[in-house]
Amino acid sequence: MKYHSLLTFFVSLNLMFGSSYAALVQDLQADDEPELIQLYSQNELNMLISDNKHLERVLLDECQFTKDIEDRAMVLHYPSYLYLWADMNFTNTCVNGDPAVGVRALKLAAEKAMPAALYKLGQLYHDGKYVQKDPELAYRYVYNAASLKDSKARIMLVELQLESTGKEIDYENAYNWLFFTVFSKDKDKERAAMLLNRLGDRMPPHIVKRARIKEYN
Repeated sequence: MKYHSLLTFFVSLNLMFGSSYAALVQDLQADDEPELIQLYSQNELNMLISDNKHLERVLLDECQFTKDIEDRAMVLHYPSYLYLWADMNFTNTCVNGDPAVGVRALKLAAEKAMPAALYKLGQLYHDGKYVQKDPELAYRYVYNAASLKDSKARIMLVELQLESTGKEIDYENAYNWLFFTVFSKDKDKERAAMLLNRLGDRMPPHIVKRARIKEYN
């Protein structure tokens, strides 16, 4: 018998039970949602994404949760699962990949203010990969990710500003965010220091001084 996830079965019940089931779906969207099967929690998956090991984990599990991942992404719209499903489609991991599905999943995750998704969309629009190249849209995605404390986005934001993308009015925020970012790798910390020096050369000294005193929210 063809395998169907319990999640897909439960979602199909909505056709019969209407709003009462919709309420159940809403309850399942909490971080501590009850596990229908042995699957990754959103916190665990976010950590895997941060370490760039999310696809490795899916392969380690021999792709057995592919359908459940798709359901949690495209039916329940869990941000971490949307990001995972996007990357699975971009890299043909356990599926015959469809970049259009990947971009749609990333945009849904970005709408839920997932920093990693915002940053990745910024990269795609900056490079013109899968989508039309759009520097201004790339900048907006990266700026929003940086404002949500994504360290990679904060580095890229300053890089874009040094490429003359964006507005000078954003320099102070970008400088402040990167200055107060804590990095686990020395090479990232060194790169941040170099970028701060270059950005600081474009800013009035009193603005640089102000940006180094207190971390902005």
